Amino acid sequence: MFNFSPLTRKRFRAFKRIKRAWYSLIALGGIFVFCMLADVVCPVGPKEVADPASLEQYRKPVVSTLYDVKTARFSVDQAGRVFDFEGPEEVRREVLSADRAAWSANFKDYTVTERAGDGCTRVYMEPKAPPAARDNKDAVFAHVSFPFAPCRAHPFGLDEGGRDVYTLVVHGMRIGLLFGLALAVSGMFVGLVIGSIEGYFGGVVDITCQRFTEIWSAIPFMYVMIFIGQTVGQSFGVLLVCYAIFNWIGVSYYMRAEFLRLRMRTFVEAAKCQGFSASRIIFGHILPNALTPLITLFPFLLMGSIASLAALDFLGFGLPPMTPSCGELLNQAMHNPSAWWLIVFPSAALFIVMLLTVLVGEGLRDAFDPRQKSKLE
Repeated sequence: MFNFSPLTRKRFRAFKRIKRAWYSLIALGGIFVFCMLADVVCPVGPKEVADPASLEQYRKPVVSTLYDVKTARFSVDQAGRVFDFEGPEEVRREVLSADRAAWSANFKDYTVTERAGDGCTRVYMEPKAPPAARDNKDAVFAHVSFPFAPCRAHPFGLDEGGRDVYTLVVHGMRIGLLFGLALAVSGMFVGLVIGSIEGYFGGVVDITCQRFTEIWSAIPFMYVMIFIGQTVGQSFGVLLVCYAIFNWIGVSYYMRAEFLRLRMRTFVEAAKCQGFSASRIIFGHILPNALTPLITLFPFLLMGSIASLAALDFLGFGLPPMTPSCGELLNQAMHNPSAWWLIVFPSAALFIVMLLTVLVGEGLRDAFDPRQKSKLE
């Protein structure tokens, strides 16, 4: 077979990751457009509650046997008379009306055990399993209650408020994607400005900004969120501002390092000799060469923002109540362990979006990696 060099194999793997990133980007864009059209693709609104009367046809039997699944105990004397009976009345009538030899055939759903005693026989009838219903009129159905399991009218089921889970997932992902985009863009912009100032000027400016950044990053974010949420109130704008004032810290570190590396390059020294202003050098000469960290970090910032919003909604410190959110559905699932649809569908939506975002980020990182084009490896 062909014997490729390690460098060739590494470049081939990088090419496959970049190609996979393109497919992931197309899929992520399709999901974004689909979620933006949530009002069109969803049959009902996110606040519309299902009518319990419309769910009557989807009820399922919970007791599907003519007899109650309880143990029957009684005694039989030598003359065949039954006394000391304990158990369901239906079983008692069958026992009295049927011949003793026919018990095994009539009571197929029970295990009949006979024990001889003093002048009588003690009979124990243990139910094997809930048998099938004889007909619909004998079946006992569960009452319509929420959360309701998936059915033909609601393939994703209903939450504990009677709202369609499919609609909540689509609208929740739309809010999550918009929140993530806004937060990632704002965090990148603030981190870019602060990081460029630190890296370009250096010295006292760099030390002062670094100490401020370290102090700011030590503030407990969750306590700030709880305090602001209790005083100002929960809303999309308040949550975005609270996150944005903390989300720029990581980006500023990367941009500071890039500007510290590029400010000593020859083209920057030439621009300074020509008398260009600091703003023109920063945004016209250094920034175009320092965009690699911003481009590669953006998908991961987007993924982190979506996950953070879902986590805050799960804890109850995110968006206002009744706002569609995957985190809120997961919180409902914690209080309703048997409602598996409240776990599967929101988790699957978050997993798919985050996986596609990570694949796009890995492809961008490989595409901008200078070592892939280096011959010194």
